[in-house]
Amino acid sequence: MKLLGKILDYFEESVIILMMTYMAVMNFLNVVFRYCFANSFSFTEELTVTVFVWVTMLGVAAGFKRYAHLGMSFVVDLFHGKTKAMFALLGVICGLIFMVLVLIYGIEMVQGQIGMGATTPVLRMPQAVQGLSMPVGAVFVIIRILQAGYLQVKGLWNEGEGGTQA
Repeated sequence: MKLLGKILDYFEESVIILMMTYMAVMNFLNVVFRYCFANSFSFTEELTVTVFVWVTMLGVAAGFKRYAHLGMSFVVDLFHGKTKAMFALLGVICGLIFMVLVLIYGIEMVQGQIGMGATTPVLRMPQAVQGLSMPVGAVFVIIRILQAGYLQVKGLWNEGEGGTQA
């Protein structure tokens, strides 16, 4: 299981780095060509938007992995002991419900895009390439919510058993 986690970590972070690098380089080149040669690449905006959507969804998953999400921390931090763990669990459940909805409706959206044959205006790339970021990203986020949520709730529960109640 740890090997699978390391592979997922490496894949997720590598894809994010490659996509962010692509966005930075292409936008830089587009600006240079626009101002120096009065001509820009017409396709870069489409590809950059598509890559940005993918980076956003993978970035949400990476944020959950590092506990860099707000979740319900405002509410959770109001409590102590096992009550705190229970509210953390509620936050995990709410996050899971939301991401399952994103997964379900993301799949429906992609099916609709494929069914309509929707393409991007300039490159004629299937819209489903962009749309797939929602269900695929949701799967990554669900995995990360389960990982981080388990560790957080377990830690808070164990803290509540051994700690003092305020």
